Amino acid sequence: MIKWLNRKRATALFLLAFSCFSAQFRNGLHRIYMEEGQPVHLPSEYSFFVDEARRISGEIFYQDHQRSAGDNSSFNSLALIFFQNRTYDFLNTGFVIVPKMNSTMMGKPIATVPVLNNNTWKARPGMVDFDNYDPRFNAANFMYMFIRLNMTNEQVLAHFLNMMDLPYDSKVSKYVQLVREVGKANKISLNEKVDEFQPGLLTRLCKEINTKTGGTECTIPLYKTYIETPDEEKTRKNIDTFYRSLAIGGVQEMTNEYLLPRGDLEITQKDVQLQLPDAFFYAGKKNDHSGVAFYINKIEQQLTYDFEKKTYILVFRVTPYDNSLSSDFRFSGEYFDMLKGKNQTGEIEVKKDELKSLEFSLYPDKMEVRVNMRKKGNQSDSRYLIKNTFKIKKNNP
Repeated sequence: MIKWLNRKRATALFLLAFSCFSAQFRNGLHRIYMEEGQPVHLPSEYSFFVDEARRISGEIFYQDHQRSAGDNSSFNSLALIFFQNRTYDFLNTGFVIVPKMNSTMMGKPIATVPVLNNNTWKARPGMVDFDNYDPRFNAANFMYMFIRLNMTNEQVLAHFLNMMDLPYDSKVSKYVQLVREVGKANKISLNEKVDEFQPGLLTRLCKEINTKTGGTECTIPLYKTYIETPDEEKTRKNIDTFYRSLAIGGVQEMTNEYLLPRGDLEITQKDVQLQLPDAFFYAGKKNDHSGVAFYINKIEQQLTYDFEKKTYILVFRVTPYDNSLSSDFRFSGEYFDMLKGKNQTGEIEVKKDELKSLEFSLYPDKMEVRVNMRKKGNQSDSRYLIKNTFKIKKNNP
């Protein structure tokens, strides 16, 4: 007889979106999801999230698991099994996940929920180790950018030459000027008396720089010469300027889209509801306990980094099944008023066919929630911040 735990606070399907399944078949989800001792692809700031994931995975079982994986992605198909009419409060914030009891086992009600899970990490395997990775380390960001663009050292050197702006009456070439400036900035002496039209010139320059500096990446001395400044933000802008003609987006986009992981979890049937907290979402009057809810179709997750706020943000976007919202609802929200040019607060009404998704921004110490609405006709979609910050209570028993 299986002994079940009775904890009510859990993260359930939100946490599963970061799954790293093994190919083995075991009944307990905790054996294949965030297993103790296995690497977790999240920074240490989210250890509370990992702890909660491991707790709740002890209460969920699975069957019919199929998996495929490559260097940068994985796919999982399986059915989750929930027992005894359980409900799960996401990090004790009032957003409650309710699996629909649709079967029985040994005379007890269970929910069998088929799901499809995808995980993607575009960065090369081993490139980002969260024990050592710092998103604000700009020398590494400079290197990541040309690795992402699949450029060689010689191509990066050539781009430095192309970016140089010499006076029209300069008595030296761009190559000589670059050699002199790199030598001065790095306190080394480089040979400037060369045939600039000879094949392999940049390869030889790269080798010479490495020899003189004792390094292995000849582009770093050029980075120190032309891009690095004492100001971290200015340096990051210099990186963006250097790569602007070669790439769409800069360090911010590269970090979120290339260096940090993402995934999604699709619930293939209307088997799981998300109940919204009555204190903030109401069909009639505020706190009327009307039970606004919808069936979850997909949960998309992405780890991001905000350079302005200097913090990671773990973002979950929850998309409902069409026409599954229980009723129209209202909430107090914040939005940017284009006419007044500032943020405004007001009561926002959402019709049953207007809800596009809920977006949960999980910080290391709090959570913000946004409502994304689709509009009809020629109106653009809208996005509203819930006028409440949800505090995260860590290390709850």
